[in-house]
Order: sequence, then C-alpha cells, then structure tokens
Amino acid sequence: MHRLPPLNALRAFEAVARQGTLTRAAEELHVTPTAVGRHIRNLEDSLNVRLFDREGGLLSLTAHGKSYARTLGRAFEMMSEATDLLSEASARTQVTLRAYTTLLVRWLIPRIPAFQQQHPEVELRLTTAFDAVDFERDDVDLGVRYGKGHWPGLQATLLFSDELVAVGNAAMRERFTAQPLGKALASSALLVHTLHLDDWPDWLEEAGLADFIPSNRIPFDDMSLIYQSALDGLGVGMVQRRYLAGDLAEGRLHLLSPVVLRRERGFYLVCRPETALNPAVQSFVRWIEHVREE
Repeated sequence: MHRLPPLNALRAFEAVARQGTLTRAAEELHVTPTAVGRHIRNLEDSLNVRLFDREGGLLSLTAHGKSYARTLGRAFEMMSEATDLLSEASARTQVTLRAYTTLLVRWLIPRIPAFQQQHPEVELRLTTAFDAVDFERDDVDLGVRYGKGHWPGLQATLLFSDELVAVGNAAMRERFTAQPLGKALASSALLVHTLHLDDWPDWLEEAGLADFIPSNRIPFDDMSLIYQSALDGLGVGMVQRRYLAGDLAEGRLHLLSPVVLRRERGFYLVCRPETALNPAVQSFVRWIEHVREE
C-alpha cells in the first residue's frame, strides 16, 4: 500500500486551492491561518513538490498544484457522498412484509412510492407467498392474512373486505351483453380458485342463480393465473373489485354483471403485538389505514 500524506494536510491544501486564501480556508476548517500554512509546507516537504507559488504574500497554484487539487477535490467529494449514503442507510429501519402475490402486484405496490416519499426513514422489503404468513416460520415483521380478522396472538388491521365481481375480456363482454346471465355463464368456463371454492357458489346465490350448475370449471391455485386467463378469454374470473381499477379503466377487463358479492371476510395486515411497538411498523400501519380508504 502506498504511503499517503496526513489527511489534515491534504484537507488543508484542498481547502486553500478551492478558497484561494489561507484565511478563508482556515475559517472553513475552523483552525488558524498559521496552522493551515504549516500543513501546506509540511505537505510540500513530504511530496517534495512545490504546490503554490508565493509572491508578495499571495498564493497561486503551480501546474502540479492545480492537477493535485482537482484530483483531491474529486476524492473528497466521493468520501463525502459515501459518508452521506452510509448515514442514510444506518438511519433507515427495514420492515419486511410477506403478502399474497396478487395483492402485492395489483393493490399494494402501486401505492408504495407514496409511502416511500412520506417515510424515507423506513426501508420496506416485500416478499411474496401463496400461503398464509406464519410468524413462527417466516422471518418477517408484517404479513397479510385472509379471513374475518381474528387470529389469536396477532394484531390485525383491515386492508379491505371481500367485494367479488365476475370479469372477462372484451369478447366475453359481448357474449354476456347479448345473452341472459345464466345462459352466458352456461356457455362459458368458470375460472375457479382452489383455495376459495365457495366464491362462485356465494356469488351465484347473490345473483339469484343458486341452482346454477356450471358445465365447465377450470381450477387454479394462483389468483394471478385467473386474472391472466380472464384477460386471454379462457373464461370468467371471480376477482376482487379492488384489484381492477387499472384494467377496467384501460379496457383490458370488463364487468360481466353488476352483481357484487360482499362478505365479512377480507384481507388483513397482521403482526405480533411486540412488533406493533416498532416505530417503523407503526408508521406503515398508520399509512395503510389511510390509503385503504382511497
């Protein structure tokens, strides 16, 4: 490793080169002009290079001095930036959230930039899952669970309750517009979530079709596959209305019936009581309580 001159001497030289005088450099460094001058002389002796021309009490950089000052200026800027980044990183608190993939992609992630802007001190880490969070197994601070909001030993904050609607692509909408609901459903495949087998029966009962027996059902264990299948015209999806804002606005998906199935179940943000005392977690929970009303 190359031997470097003392850092104080380098700092003094860079300050004088930038400020133009010993006095202004001394004010910046909170030392005396005599001390700054001594640092400069020691640096020149150490390097065996003349960095300043001295004439009538005035200092002017030599060619070597100008080149050295430019390089040191960049080096000090890089050290300052590195220090700022380290300070910012150490001041941030990481919060890890485990949630269902479709909820993250279609509801939470589009809102995250607003949270980051309001709470730059919190580093939110998102992980995806198909099953319910288990704090004995999962190393996370927060999770999302589906149900009625009562889980022993956990604090739960409602994100949104069930509002299920039947959707399809433009071709499917034409079929449902041209036929009665029951007939259109009979000629279509119902896209069924294997973890929510009562969604379709409950919705059909709400629609006054409790006795309807579908002739074609396509099962999926991933809600995102149901969305994609509905987009591609494979069948009719039974999905959360909260996930559809962008698709409906841009005409990718369409409501095939005005019937909305509302139930007391829903998606909840959950955590252990001791985790709820974490200020960063509290910031996220307060924010989510506000955005859920939007």
